[in-house]
Amino acid sequence: MVAKSNSKHRGLDRTAFPRHSIFARSCEKGLSVIYPFKSKTFPDPNGWKFDSRWPPSYSAFGRMRSLLAVHDALCLKPGRVLEVAAGGGGLAAALADNKCQVVVNDLREEQLVEAIDEYSTGESIQIFGGNMFDLSPDRTGKFDLVIACEVIEHVARPGDLLEHLKRFLEPEGRILLTTPNGSYFRSKLPTYFEISDINELESRQFKPDADGHLFLLTPQELSDLAASVGLHVERLSAWGTPMLSGHVGLRYLASRFFVKAAYKAELLTQRLPSASREHVCVSLSAILQLKAQ
Repeated sequence: MVAKSNSKHRGLDRTAFPRHSIFARSCEKGLSVIYPFKSKTFPDPNGWKFDSRWPPSYSAFGRMRSLLAVHDALCLKPGRVLEVAAGGGGLAAALADNKCQVVVNDLREEQLVEAIDEYSTGESIQIFGGNMFDLSPDRTGKFDLVIACEVIEHVARPGDLLEHLKRFLEPEGRILLTTPNGSYFRSKLPTYFEISDINELESRQFKPDADGHLFLLTPQELSDLAASVGLHVERLSAWGTPMLSGHVGLRYLASRFFVKAAYKAELLTQRLPSASREHVCVSLSAILQLKAQ
């Protein structure tokens, strides 16, 4: 067991959130407001790319999560970026659109190639398919930023994942990681330190849907895991209130009139004490850095 940390995690300040106007536009026009799609003719069955979806709802939460990932990554001003389990490739495409040199990986290489082709920056993105644990910095080089969004909760041994990802970091590099919050009041899965048989999880890891979540991580558990592999938490934030996500029945209120209220709820929640904020927010965003030698 890793020793408990006494650090307090700060919330996001106003400048750490994308502007309200960008969030409002993403609710109205989809993620095309930040992702450089070649055209609007690509299939969009769930409305993520071009259509409107309003808070409180899972779609509005997902759009804010995408906006935050782009925002957090660009605030670090990286030159070279590696994204593992890159999925639809939108984050990578947005970073390439902002002059980053981007390398992506996903277990489903064929789907990733097709997804990357949807973006005007796709030809500039280097693709490595296959299991992320088979990647080597000898092949890819090292990076200013390594991104793992909604990945760690699918991996049976998250400490091994962090240990592996840090191999790709330049000396001043960082890891940007997002994951569901195990301290959220509606969470039903066990948290990582509550798991008694880690070996049993290995056969179920890497599934791409919600059923593939093997466990959740609390902010403290994530901090302790990072410390155990020689990383420290530069910033760890809880965000995503029911006013945004639509939990506790609020999804039935979803409409364009709740865009401003959802955004303000996020800002106001960041003023709460850390324990309260972590209790009412569904998601974690973390920036990790190598510990000084």
